Amino acid sequence: MNNHDRLLQLQALVDMGLDAARTLAALELLGAAKMSKEELEDYRLWNDYMEVAERNPYTPEQRYLHLLWEAVDRVPLGINCAFAIPFRQMIAKKLFRRCGEGFVAHEGCRFNYGHQIEVGDNVSWNMGVYVDAKGGVVMEDYAMLTEWVKIFTHNHDEENHLIRTYAPVHVGKFAKLYTACTVLPGVTIGKGAIVATGAIVNKDVEDYTLVGGVPAKPIRKRKVKSEDPDVYQQYMMYHGEFQKK
Repeated sequence: MNNHDRLLQLQALVDMGLDAARTLAALELLGAAKMSKEELEDYRLWNDYMEVAERNPYTPEQRYLHLLWEAVDRVPLGINCAFAIPFRQMIAKKLFRRCGEGFVAHEGCRFNYGHQIEVGDNVSWNMGVYVDAKGGVVMEDYAMLTEWVKIFTHNHDEENHLIRTYAPVHVGKFAKLYTACTVLPGVTIGKGAIVATGAIVNKDVEDYTLVGGVPAKPIRKRKVKSEDPDVYQQYMMYHGEFQKK
């Protein structure tokens, strides 16, 4: 079966609304290990055991969508970009609170609460991104996370680990977060801002500002002359595949 036909069949299952039977059919199309209906219905994710799961739990359908997101990284199709990127777009559009056009996620990207993630148009996640969405995450159009970027939206009390506080993270339009940087709860990354490799961001970043270091501090203004997407070319793939219209 070619990629196009497989994706069409998966899209049909997702559009009908995932229940156990349709999820099992989707897993079979992905080439995942077989399981029974009883095993699938008993399936629980890590985030099912977190405090947020009591306040804002996944529906069974959302859990199945999240399972399929994880499953594609565990089968050979997961490294076939021609299949896996459109497949992740499909899941994100159904699972995320909002997902615009041209969302690209490479393999190994993880999140805990997809229904608390909002992404605009042409947002990119490179390999190994981790998004802790307990407190909510918003990424505006053309925002980009490169390899191994981590975003956190919650903290634990120092005395009682079960006491948590939450604060959303907002990443502005055209912002770029470079390899292995970390964004802490409550931070807003401004429009067109850049976070340098390895930085730890614990305070808001102003628009069009490059920050770096631990903790991150302003270094200079970003060198830009236009806000035209065709000038920025802020796409994940070289020719803007899966994104550029």
